[in-house]
Amino acid sequence: MVTTSYFFFYPYFGCRFVPEKLEDLEEHVTGFFKCLPTIPIICISMLGSDYANLIGEMLLLPSFFPAWILLSRLLANSQPVVMLLPVNLLHEEVQLEDGISDQKFSDVDTGSIKHWHCPWGYTVIDCVLPSYKQLLEENFLLLSNTTFAAADIQMKNASWWSQRTMLNNRLNKLLKSMEISWLGPWACLLLGEHSVPDHIEKLVHKLVSALKSEGRFEINYSLISAIIGGAKSVADAESCINQLLLYKGYFGRGACCGEERFRAFSAVAQTGLATEFIHDLVKEALAEYAEQVAREPVIIVLDSDVQMLPWENLPILRSQEVYRMPSVSSIFLTLDKSCSHHKRDSGFGTIIPAVDPLNAYYLLNPSGDLNDTQLEFEQWFRNQELEGKAGNLPDTKELIMALQNHDLFLYFGHGSGTQYIPEKEVQKLHQCAATLLMGCSSGSLLHRGCYAPQGAPLSYLFAGSPSVIANLWDVTDKDIDRFGKALLKSWLHEELDALNNSPRDGPNRIASFMSQARDSCKLPMLIGASPVCYGVPTVIWKKSQS
Repeated sequence: MVTTSYFFFYPYFGCRFVPEKLEDLEEHVTGFFKCLPTIPIICISMLGSDYANLIGEMLLLPSFFPAWILLSRLLANSQPVVMLLPVNLLHEEVQLEDGISDQKFSDVDTGSIKHWHCPWGYTVIDCVLPSYKQLLEENFLLLSNTTFAAADIQMKNASWWSQRTMLNNRLNKLLKSMEISWLGPWACLLLGEHSVPDHIEKLVHKLVSALKSEGRFEINYSLISAIIGGAKSVADAESCINQLLLYKGYFGRGACCGEERFRAFSAVAQTGLATEFIHDLVKEALAEYAEQVAREPVIIVLDSDVQMLPWENLPILRSQEVYRMPSVSSIFLTLDKSCSHHKRDSGFGTIIPAVDPLNAYYLLNPSGDLNDTQLEFEQWFRNQELEGKAGNLPDTKELIMALQNHDLFLYFGHGSGTQYIPEKEVQKLHQCAATLLMGCSSGSLLHRGCYAPQGAPLSYLFAGSPSVIANLWDVTDKDIDRFGKALLKSWLHEELDALNNSPRDGPNRIASFMSQARDSCKLPMLIGASPVCYGVPTVIWKKSQS
């Protein structure tokens, strides 16, 4: 028997081969980095339990952290960046009236109350962010179990909206706390690239040279460039640089812990802090950047323990163009497979898929009970001369043909639509439209124990869809309709000037205006943060204008 390699199996995305011989490893790694697109890939993993204990023991830390974030930044023609960040339990300060008590459902027959089933079971996130699961459960209960008697409908409706607004505000605070506590100044590593003037590049080179002389260890140019290009302030940039000097570039820290908790591992006492020369270089470099700089998109790769969180809505990413994928290998395969249909230059060096938003098929209110949604979209879709069905259900064969023969598939109904188009049928396709799934939890992935998460978005990607926009949790129809309408209008250029508040280089893409579409919602966090974009950057391209 002859064996040439071992492999790891990625659900939906084939195998990743690893060399059997050590001498072949260098060639394999070199090939991996050559395949990287010119789009930053940000990998985020959460290490808890035994891993957290091991890290604490290795670093000889005086106190325990329940988890650590392993953050990697990969980019073609650049040295990879890897940072280890401690994670502490985030407590949510919620007033008694902010939560949902049993009294809120006094009008509901307790025997008919629906219960929320957590799609991920239990992961390390529940140890460090338990309030997130509670928030989603309260959201579900408000949407599924509230009924109003005719006599007091006005009062109950006001109370319902008050609770929804509180949930919206709580989610907003939770995401801000995540960024400040867990990432701190290192949140800059999540941002996309932007054009760097030559004189700024020279300043970064000077800074790297100065740090090498100060720190007596290898300085990663890509890391310093990301800090200077993404830091919110001189203070944040200096905080990152000071931590690099103190901890020899091994790890950093957010606001969840003070310097004293890492003192045992500090490379130096105070002599490692940035000199005045370094301070001046940082200040000069950051002064050159405009507050609102146009950035290229990023792709975040989230491990199964953190994929349920809306990372795209952290304050630093909220206005950015973000895509998510289940693995780095899946990015390679999706770019390769989806570009075989239509492709265009991205404007930043990588050939990416392209879709024509007018070559679309819609499945609108197939269950027949979302009358407001049908009223909102049906005539508008007809005005755009789109193909599709509204208020009734075509057979599965017609839907499969629509996915295969159109550039864009629009679904406005309950759930992810798998009750009409089974995932197994989707996975059989060799070509698939970009997809908008606007039902409740259409983008939620089911995580069963040690098995990889599964869900409708992954099935569409496997079938060749370049991108899938779907919801992480349950939403209300009218507010998600606002999001969908705003996004579709941005693709069709009807309100491009109104939506495009910042300068943008290159062609418009599927997720270019998701931030503005989120803000069109009445509850921009509770509803607007639910839609995320799985896939790779995909150009919006009208064939009629070619």
